[in-house]
Amino acid sequence: MGCVGKGRNAGRTDEPSRKMTEMKNMLQNKYLIFISRCVLGTVFIVASVDKIANPAIFAEAVAAYKLLPYALVNAVALVVPWLELVCGVFLVSGVFLRSSSSVMFLLLCVFTVAMASAMLRNLSIDCGCFGTAHATMVGWGRVLEDIGLLALSVHIFHFSQITQGRIQNNPQTSREGSFS
Repeated sequence: MGCVGKGRNAGRTDEPSRKMTEMKNMLQNKYLIFISRCVLGTVFIVASVDKIANPAIFAEAVAAYKLLPYALVNAVALVVPWLELVCGVFLVSGVFLRSSSSVMFLLLCVFTVAMASAMLRNLSIDCGCFGTAHATMVGWGRVLEDIGLLALSVHIFHFSQITQGRIQNNPQTSREGSFS
């Protein structure tokens, strides 16, 4: 962000440094964080509803990945959808942002690895992502979608703290807290 060069280059701004500052300012934008929160939260809320309503069918989808001992399948099928719902609601409502985005990051890492593993083992199974209402086969497209959602969770985790701190420390902007 400083000036570079001497002579005729004196006073010029370091271009890469300026672009990094612009990118950081864009990522810190409270409205962009709000959109990220709403997208990720809504995806997880929608994904959880059918799985909560039909835990036995979701347990079959979990078992089809052949990654967990059978004794853990039911526990995972009961706990994961509720985690998705609670974290999704927290993100959309703007509370516990760092905790919720951390849990979502971990879940998405597990989902991504599980789907990649299924693809590499040539398993032709339903991903179980959105329950039976929107059954979709495991595929690289789903893996890429999860990577995109991972990026949103990292964005929320990293930049929500910065935005919240700025708003909490500035009494003139306290009414904007619903967007941070």
